[in-house]
Amino acid sequence: MLDKTSFRKSVLTFLLPIAIQNLINVAISSTDVIMLGRYSEVALSASSLAGQVQFILILLFFGIASGATVLTAQYWGKKDIKSIEKVLAIGIKIAFFVSIGFFIFAFFFSRTAMRLFSNDEATILQGIRYLKIVSFSYLTTSISIVYLVTMRSVERVGVSTVAYATSFVSNLIINYLLIYGNFGFPEMGVEGAAIGTLVARIIELVIVFYYNSKNHHFVSIKWKYIKSLDPVLKKDFFKYSAPTMMNELLWAGGTAAGIAILGRLGTSIVAANSITSVVRQLAMVFAFGLANTAAVMVGKEIGKKDFHTAEIYAKKLLFYSFLSSLVGVALLYIAKPFIISKFALNAEVEDFLNHTINVLFYYIPLQSISAVLIVGVFRAGGDTKFALISDAIPLWCGSVLLSAIAAFYLGLSTKLVYILIMSDEIIKLPLIIWRYRSRKWINNITRELK
Repeated sequence: MLDKTSFRKSVLTFLLPIAIQNLINVAISSTDVIMLGRYSEVALSASSLAGQVQFILILLFFGIASGATVLTAQYWGKKDIKSIEKVLAIGIKIAFFVSIGFFIFAFFFSRTAMRLFSNDEATILQGIRYLKIVSFSYLTTSISIVYLVTMRSVERVGVSTVAYATSFVSNLIINYLLIYGNFGFPEMGVEGAAIGTLVARIIELVIVFYYNSKNHHFVSIKWKYIKSLDPVLKKDFFKYSAPTMMNELLWAGGTAAGIAILGRLGTSIVAANSITSVVRQLAMVFAFGLANTAAVMVGKEIGKKDFHTAEIYAKKLLFYSFLSSLVGVALLYIAKPFIISKFALNAEVEDFLNHTINVLFYYIPLQSISAVLIVGVFRAGGDTKFALISDAIPLWCGSVLLSAIAAFYLGLSTKLVYILIMSDEIIKLPLIIWRYRSRKWINNITRELK
């Protein structure tokens, strides 16, 4: 029988730090949006579009880290520290090599990268300046994200909160000084925002290395495991994390494709979407936190072979997530007039912003369901292949395809194109509910390793 008091205490122990981390991450991205939005519409659009390269990469890092979590959460249920450290080493090594590829592309082929998202020359030029600087942060982020997500899976969430909070404060200060040129610093605009992001990511990595050195007796980065990867665990890692990595890559690519479509419809809709994206992330802070909580708590119970408790946890966390999304929608409804009055740069942006926020009223509750099931429950049970299918097909064969046809072949209105871009959550809902009810997602994937 489930101890409700113990369960709720465990949920809060995970949820609150993770929600705070999510909130800080949103704040980090929103500082660029808010500060550059007040600087110029072109600078805002340029950083938003250039940031899509980083967006794709970070989601790929999270795919690698989440793939590691599929294994580490279950091995944590068995208290197998050695296997967790080996999985961590595999994740870091893969992420770092991926970051090198993205760095080369963003730094040396920055114009090509910007042309993927925009055909406006002024936007492209500012985006190039942003990419030349921020691309160096890809290398540091590869290590810090994998490490911090792994710490979550072994119930060490405090270090992430400290790292992201420090990162946010430093980013905010540097943006304030360098975007506008305050206190005698040079006015650098979009380049100032890029420097702020780079310094913030370096600080995150320093905190990771410091924490790792102080907790070497626990789960830690060990060079011997990075140098020589465990062949058995490497095979398991790719089996369960490859679909997760592909899932995040295709989801990020699909999201970027949607933004690229908007980028060819004008800077005003791009600016409105940039603001709306931040608003959506704020409204989803607790829902995303509950998805990550589900990945750990459900995975841990499956690793202990307590499948009944894992199923109960999944059901309750799904309900909590949906409830939190309704609260987010209610708060957004109240805040909508303030958001539009403060962040609409002109009348056209105001009109688009009103529309894009209205779309969030149905999108947020649907995304809360898919986040907990796909990112949390299915991955916790090793059902990563189905998670990939249920995320990628509705996105690429649904919303991206339909919106591209609507925009470039049918010439439909920008507002209707935006609705189609945001239609993937509607398409995938019946599929993921069916899978959840089937219980086929419950799989113990741990091994008895020496």
